[in-house]
Parts: sequence; C-alpha cells; structure tokens
Amino acid sequence: MIPSCYPEIQPKEEKTSIGKILIYTSLSRSLVLFAWLFLFFGFSAAAQQTILDQKITISRQHSSLYDALNVVSDKAGCLFIYDSQVLENSKRVKLEADDLPLKQVLDKLLANPELAYKVIGKHILIYKAGNSGTEAPISNPAPVPDTIKKYALIRGNVYDNQSRKPIPFVSVGIEEFNQGTVTNNDGFFILKVPQEQRNTLLMLSHIGYMSQSLPLELLDDQHVDIYLERRVISIQEVIIRYLDPVTILTKALEERKLNNNTEPVIMTDFYREGVFKDENVISFSEAVFKVYKSSFRLGEYADQVKLMKSRKVQNANSGDTVLLKLKAGILAGLQLDIVKSLPGFLDPAQFQDYTYTYSDIVSYNDQDAYAITFSQNKEITDALFMGTLYIDNESFAILGADFEVNPKYIDKAAPELIQKKSRKLKVKFDKISYSVSYSNYNGKYYLNHAKSELQLRTRYRNHLSFSKFNTFMEIATCHIDTLNIRRFERQEVIKPDIVFSDAPYSYDELFWGEYNFIAPEEKLGDALSKIIGKIEKIE
Repeated sequence: MIPSCYPEIQPKEEKTSIGKILIYTSLSRSLVLFAWLFLFFGFSAAAQQTILDQKITISRQHSSLYDALNVVSDKAGCLFIYDSQVLENSKRVKLEADDLPLKQVLDKLLANPELAYKVIGKHILIYKAGNSGTEAPISNPAPVPDTIKKYALIRGNVYDNQSRKPIPFVSVGIEEFNQGTVTNNDGFFILKVPQEQRNTLLMLSHIGYMSQSLPLELLDDQHVDIYLERRVISIQEVIIRYLDPVTILTKALEERKLNNNTEPVIMTDFYREGVFKDENVISFSEAVFKVYKSSFRLGEYADQVKLMKSRKVQNANSGDTVLLKLKAGILAGLQLDIVKSLPGFLDPAQFQDYTYTYSDIVSYNDQDAYAITFSQNKEITDALFMGTLYIDNESFAILGADFEVNPKYIDKAAPELIQKKSRKLKVKFDKISYSVSYSNYNGKYYLNHAKSELQLRTRYRNHLSFSKFNTFMEIATCHIDTLNIRRFERQEVIKPDIVFSDAPYSYDELFWGEYNFIAPEEKLGDALSKIIGKIEKIE
C-alpha cells in the first residue's frame, strides 16, 4: 500500500491484464528504488556521523600534535587530512580520552572553535571554517576565469611520515584518467582536475613508499599536507630466488615489447629548465608541450614536439663568466626516456664496462621491484654512469633509475659540456645527476618524470673566490592520449612568434590555464621575483 503522504497514483488502464501487471510492477520497482536510494543516502550520512561519534579510549600522554593525531588515527581507524599552516604539528599537547566520541576528542585536542570536519569514508578533513560557520576552503585563491572554474584545484605538500621531510618527485594524479603531475623539490604540488572527475581518487606514489589514495572531493580548493609511509619489505614477504643482475637487465629489455608502447601516443608534458649563478637566476624557462611519442623501438628523433605555451625569464645583469653547452631543451628531456634512448648501463653492447649488483627489493606503487646498482669497472677510466635501476620483479618493466656521472672521472665530461671559456678561468664539475621514473597506464609504462642537474664551480687563476653554477632540466608527463593518434602537421611543430613583456617575474598559476604543471619551489619563486628583466611569453 502506498503511504498517504504520497499522492495516489492510478495505473493506466490497458486492454490486457498483462499490461496492468507490467504497469503495477514498474510502479512497485520505482517505489523500491526510491526507498533504496533514501536508505542509501541516509546510510551514507549516518556512516559519516558514526565515525565522529564512535567512542575511543586513550591513556594520558603528552606529545606533539602530529604524534597525537597519529595515535588518534590508529585508535579510531581513520586518516586525517589537514594543512600544517592551520594545525601546528610541533605544538605540545595533552591527549587523553576515556570512552569519548572522536569528535569530542578532536575538539579538545585541537582547541580551536574555528576548525570543522568533513568525512568521506575513513578520511577526515580538518579545515578552517568561514566566519559564518559554514564550510570554507583553507586556501582562498583569487577569483579565476570561468575556463579555470571548470577545474578543481588541489594543492598540497607530501612528506615522509617519519622524518617529516619533503619528498620530491612524488607522482600525484588520477590513475583512472591518466592525469597528474609530480611534487617539486619542496614536496609541493598543484593539480588541476576537471570537475566531472572530482568524485574519483587522488593517487600518490613514490619508490620506497606505500601508495596512498585520497577522495578528491575532500581536497577541492584545499591546501593539505600528506604523509607517506615507507614500505619495508621483510624477507618473509619475498620468495628468494637468485637472478643474475645482467639476466634481469636482459629480460627487462626483451619485455619492452609487452611493457612499453609499440603504438604512438600523444603526451602532454610540462617542461622547465634553469641556470643559476651563486643562487641568482641567470635564466629560467617553462613550457607545455604536446609530444607525439612513437614506439619505443624508434629513437627519440622519430618523436614530434608541438609547443602549446611557454615563458622565459632572463637576467640581463647576470655577468656570465662561462658559456656552457648544456644538454637542455625538450630533446634532452626526450633523450632521458631510457627505455627508448638506452644509456650505456642499459646498452647490451656496454654491459662489459659495468659491474651490476642485485642490491635490494623496494616498493614501487605497492609492487615489489628489483633495485640493481651499477658502476663502471675499475679498469675503465672514462666518465661513465653509476647509480640504481628499478625493475618490476614480476613483469620486468623498467620503473625508473637514479644515476650520475662517476664523480671520480667527472672532469672528463667537461669537453662535451663547456662551449667556450676564458683561458684564465678554471672550471670544476661537482655533480652531474639524473632521475627518471615511469608510470603504468592501461598496462603500459610511459615516461612519468625526468630530471637532470649539473653543478660546477668557476674560479679565475690567482683568485681565492669562486662562483657556483647550477643548471637543471625537468620534464613531467601530465596526460596521455591513446586514441585517434596522428602525427602533427609540419606547421604545428614550428616555433610560434615571441612576444616580450617588460615586467618583473611574478608567479601566477593561472598563466597555464587548463594545463597541469610543476609548481616552482619557494626558494626559486623568491629568486625569480627579484629579477627585473624580460619575460618571454610564447603562446
């Protein structure tokens, strides 16, 4: 019987009893569906309330707020999301609860009536409410154009949960839609997410850490701190089987036909490079590219690059004392795709020049991976690489590598890097390093992030003081398209016209519009803001 609070619905008369049965059945199903939806949404709200209402007991203890929240998290089986600019992690607090509701414990612990909570699943967002008491985001960015409002802005810092130090190069994105970015050297990231994707999960992953997923709905227009937990793999978790490192490398190269793309894709990449002298900016460039990425079987010269948007800052008063022929530019970024452009330590023809050691099992995206260290043989005196290569221990996919030019022979790399210098000038290389990582999308691994960095010192003869130079190049894949792929037209890959604007550099995340990018580090942003030079904008 239909409750009296609903209008009476008369079934439409039909000529056959079968018709009446079908209509009544349809009506009954509608009512059942309505009741189910009512119960579902009622249950969801009740479930959220239950988390904050559940009672916990914790013995009295004094600790930092960070440690206290970890204790509450373990006790209540929940995860907290918050901004350390709002909650002072190092603040000393007293924690005690005797069969008290979680909300009451948090209210007492945080002691700030301006704070509010929002719950999705086991995640609890702690944020600063507006003056009216209604929900308001922690960060209140300036009004943005309608085109940008189509995107949810997620900002955050990623830290090691033990050391609380920032973790650079963490992959941050939406796995389902293959969209993302990476954290910068400060562990900071900004991610633009289309509004239609905001009901999905944000995934964070890094070699050696447990991956973490967070509801995007909680993070929209927030600035949050995220702590990743190191994954220690015990010997009991691993089936011990000895494999010669060279055998692993050979297998990894063979399995590229299964693990890497054999068909072309279009990648949207964010690129940046900079040159610094004594911590002052000489030049800094940023760009968004569309890259026609050919099969791994073809070299990087088979790829195409289409410039979408860029800008460049130059310090006219830098007083350069040495000109460097640096492997910078988008081509250098493409060459860091070590699956396509095999470096010496991955080239079978040069295996005899290296010593490989099966050093460890590490965690990568919650999968176990071989960590293989390599260094040049003692009898080799050329400037070769040394470092660590990561290979999935099931699929043998190449997951990434951290490597550098052997410091012992690093000066032998100088002729290839220095284009011109004064005879009176001495140049000393300190470090030439590289970092490369790959991510999985639809069963294939694509270049996710690559960075190279060069550090050197220069000094004139008979002078005690020296100048420090640092240059870097970094590229991150923000999106991959695999459907309806075609090569770019010739005119599309021609560099657009350049427009100059006389103005000091100012950081403006809206400059990139819909594109994701690597946020500048705080120190870098400060240095750029001091330059009174020219910003070269290319659109």
